[in-house]
Amino acid sequence: MIDLHSHILPDLDDGSQSLRDSLAMARMAVDSGVTAMAATPHCSGDRTREVYAAWQLLREALKENGIPLKLFPGMEIFGTPDTARMLRDGQLFTLNGSRYPLIEFSFRSDGQEETWILRNVCKAGFRPIVAHPERYAYVQQDPKLVNCWHKMGCLLQVNRGSLLGRFGVHARETGMELVDRGFAAIVASDAHSPQIRTPWMEDVRRLLTEEFSPQCARVLLTENPRKILKDEEIPPVEPEWFL
Repeated sequence: MIDLHSHILPDLDDGSQSLRDSLAMARMAVDSGVTAMAATPHCSGDRTREVYAAWQLLREALKENGIPLKLFPGMEIFGTPDTARMLRDGQLFTLNGSRYPLIEFSFRSDGQEETWILRNVCKAGFRPIVAHPERYAYVQQDPKLVNCWHKMGCLLQVNRGSLLGRFGVHARETGMELVDRGFAAIVASDAHSPQIRTPWMEDVRRLLTEEFSPQCARVLLTENPRKILKDEEIPPVEPEWFL
């Protein structure tokens, strides 16, 4: 499996608070079947040097400790009106230098500004991945928003914890429906620590296999994430639209 959303870099945000925690998270991920992970700390302004230095530090520590986890650079970008410009100017990381930036938004809004931001990012030549849309109140209340985002070319990343019911019934129901209708392109851990919101992925792989299909689990956990890291095209699919 390949995990494209994690807060594994030490002492950068509300994720790992130390190199020791980061290594514990890496061991847990590997034990659960993860072979590669994107490090995606929260970012809105220009933190490229800081993030890159932390990524290099952890990558070397993984080698020194014999942990067989490939670590790729990235960010969880908080979407603002400046996001498209900052991506063009290289002030924000995409996932492994690809055309795919991981972008999150406020949990409470009406979706209008978010749609405008995503449209501008698409116009700038990128293909945004919307982080955990199932957790946004405005998507839960009006899931037709994702029809628009999908038609623009955006991809949707659903959180492991949402599907397991750890963010409440509404996030679980919306996340499961995004998978069932074919809107979800990726499922990731959004891991923050080795104790809470962990990078253990075997349980969600089992859930996707049993609730949907082994093919669904492979696509969302391995095939699409691999294509993203290689900057390959993910062909658009025709979902079951929200009406």
